[in-house]
Amino acid sequence: MSKYGWLLCLVLFCMGVTSNSFAQKFEFRSHIGVLYYQGDLSPLPIDLSFSKGHLGVGVSGGYNFNKFLSIHARMLKGTLSGSDADASDRGRRRRNLSFSTSLEEYGLNAEFNINALFKKLDRYGLQFYYTTGINIFKFNPQTYYNGQWVDLKPLGTEGQGIPGVGEGEDYKLSQYNIPFGVGVKFKIKNRYSFGLELSSRWTFTDYIDDVSTSYVSYQELLESNGALAANLGNRTGEYLNTPPVDIETGFGRGNPNDNDWYMYTGMYFSYGIGRFISAKIINGQPVRLIKPGI
Repeated sequence: MSKYGWLLCLVLFCMGVTSNSFAQKFEFRSHIGVLYYQGDLSPLPIDLSFSKGHLGVGVSGGYNFNKFLSIHARMLKGTLSGSDADASDRGRRRRNLSFSTSLEEYGLNAEFNINALFKKLDRYGLQFYYTTGINIFKFNPQTYYNGQWVDLKPLGTEGQGIPGVGEGEDYKLSQYNIPFGVGVKFKIKNRYSFGLELSSRWTFTDYIDDVSTSYVSYQELLESNGALAANLGNRTGEYLNTPPVDIETGFGRGNPNDNDWYMYTGMYFSYGIGRFISAKIINGQPVRLIKPGI
């Protein structure tokens, strides 16, 4: 069974073991936070090096199956960007690539209440949880050139569309990712709560920034994909204030062994609808206890 199959079985099991004890409760959240990109145009050539953050906002609706598991449908919008101008070493600054993209994310996330496993955490008045799921996200990398923003994908800056030359993938602008992270929330009053969340996105593309594999020589890009593709495929000449620098086809432009990531960190306010109905055993008989929603 695949790892996704095991995850589905875990979710169904958690729903089943306690669904007879707790009725459903709905929760609606408004989110605001910061999105960070990590990839070939991060400031440092290492993992966990994130570029400048950008505002991310979203809304979600959740369904609490029991005290352990809830499922949330969420929409998130924001921006990601990266630039060699922020790089720590001169070689990457000399490469002189940059990008910015709008981001739309739609997903279904599960939250597993850690307090249900470690009861002592309740004494702090906080609810800790682990979250994961699956998202569809849309992006469109652009770069700023000659006073305007230019879409990069149609250009084929790594030789896409040139038979036998470019190693670049003709990537899609809609992709899947797996979110995973942690959060904490606490009750403000009655049905209102406040929460904090930190979660990364494990993506399956290396082209959020339009950079992945190798250069294609200026002349080959010029002849096959046009002058704009040739100028933006290699921007070292702009950095050196010289005519375009012709780098040999196949010379490394990015690192194809590591896909791009992004991370969201933020806060949310939530409003709960409905009531928990729990069953407690008293003198051998189940007694229904009604608790107000968060």
